[in-house]
Amino acid sequence: MTMRKIKLLILAICGICTVSCNDFLDTKPQDGIGSDNMWKTPEHAELGVTAIYHAVRQKNVYTLYGMNDCFTPIAFCMNTGGSFDEFRSYTFCCGTATSSTKLFSDKWESLYVGIARANDAIAHLPGMETLTETQRNGYLAEAHFLRALFYFNLLDFYSGFDADDAGIPLYLEPIDYENAYLPRAKPGAVKAAMLDDLNFAIQYLPAKASKGRANKWAAYVLKGKVYLFGKEWKKAGDNFGQVILNGPYKLHNDYYDLFQLSGENNEESIFVVSNLADNYGSFTDLLYSTRSGNCAGTNTSIPTPTLADTYAYKDGTPFNMDEFKVAFKAKNGRELDWKKKEDVEQVFANRDPRLEASIIRPYATFVGSGGKTYEFRYPYDKKQDCLRTNNELNNHYCWRKFVNVGNETTIRRHSPTDWPIMRLGDVLLMFSEARNEDVGAVDSVRWAYNQIRTRPTVNMPAISLAESMDKDGMRQLIRNERVVELAGEGYHYSDIRRWYRKDPGFDISTLSHDVNEFTGKKMETRKFTKREFLFAIPQSELDMNPYLKPQNMGWEN
Repeated sequence: MTMRKIKLLILAICGICTVSCNDFLDTKPQDGIGSDNMWKTPEHAELGVTAIYHAVRQKNVYTLYGMNDCFTPIAFCMNTGGSFDEFRSYTFCCGTATSSTKLFSDKWESLYVGIARANDAIAHLPGMETLTETQRNGYLAEAHFLRALFYFNLLDFYSGFDADDAGIPLYLEPIDYENAYLPRAKPGAVKAAMLDDLNFAIQYLPAKASKGRANKWAAYVLKGKVYLFGKEWKKAGDNFGQVILNGPYKLHNDYYDLFQLSGENNEESIFVVSNLADNYGSFTDLLYSTRSGNCAGTNTSIPTPTLADTYAYKDGTPFNMDEFKVAFKAKNGRELDWKKKEDVEQVFANRDPRLEASIIRPYATFVGSGGKTYEFRYPYDKKQDCLRTNNELNNHYCWRKFVNVGNETTIRRHSPTDWPIMRLGDVLLMFSEARNEDVGAVDSVRWAYNQIRTRPTVNMPAISLAESMDKDGMRQLIRNERVVELAGEGYHYSDIRRWYRKDPGFDISTLSHDVNEFTGKKMETRKFTKREFLFAIPQSELDMNPYLKPQNMGWEN
């Protein structure tokens, strides 16, 4: 967002509900509530706070959050053209992005628009005499929660949380012309503001809210993440523990169903982007699904062999493709042939059930357009019952997670499936990680980890409480579990940053590699250097605001 836009965004609340503001108020301009008339009635308060949520729904904020996995070894953004890769994520994957790439500017703008709207609400709600105290505090709590959420994302993508990181501009009041250009505030100041916001939110948010609206448990989760990303392990674990012990959530029995339209309103979801078909949905199906889906998907995001090979055998033994191929040749006297169904079925036999729930692999089936069942054959043979990838080569894995079946998606760019911003499965793993880093592989760490492993439709081997396990070993188990449990949800890029960005022992060259077909043949090349650990500060912002300099390392023009 340019600073000029920030300066003009004072009391500019759009009418984003289905009924126009003109139905009850004479406004100037005619497409919104005039500045002089806003923040007068309870209806204005509802509109003003609802407008803050508009930033949550922006594609490059949360409705396409899963695309962030493409910046990691577990997924990749295929170069399918500007209409599908509108933020030019492909260029970030390949090392050709610049500080002017839309990926950076769109997220920055959307988040600061949300912050400006939250600041406007926080400034005006206390003076609204038409609200009851309960109403006022409830609306204020939502605004404080959302402001903290937006600042969390800004620190995560553009700065980092450590004291020596550069930080981001911190706006806590409505913008005026004199204060439009602010320097970066250090992460400590931003974290303090977020924690103040979240403490207020926890006090006044309801324990249960309508779908897509903030509740106090979501505020506890975000507070825990602020501490987790800042490596304050005990405080992080304590906040996640509040949700696990006292919240009304439990793991959804069916892992696959958790990410489908049929699993909407499940008991695991804490805070979601609520989607509806017919103009209030997401692009997820378009970018994740295949041409055989009702939405005629584009496979813009694809799972990689790195992800597929991470899923262990059902007994917990790690899967290794190279070792499998050697054993296959010894057993069969020939090389593995991906064109033979009987060969491929052996690759995926007795594997972690989350693989089949998350990925469409060769010779698996998918219920697509018209309710027809398609088989994923390699290579594509143009038969009507053969699943068709966007490139018609059928040479890569496809997502099953979040992909609607049959005719559930009625409009190509409006998937009705909700997007989970916070869910209990993630909280359990973050709790396990925080406690392990704090005190080691104690019983509570193993218990939280085992909850994920023993979900009824997953039923992977648990760790015995009597089994010997040190902190380092447990850390690796938790990190592996986050990959397979959260695949396609977009959190792995943030995990890589917080785990490895400042780890002197990490070999960053492992993040630059060939992206292969499942056969092993090269498709693309990923380039990941130290600069890719953070997004660039948008060049347009640097041009407007000289106080933002220096640019993040590696993004200097």
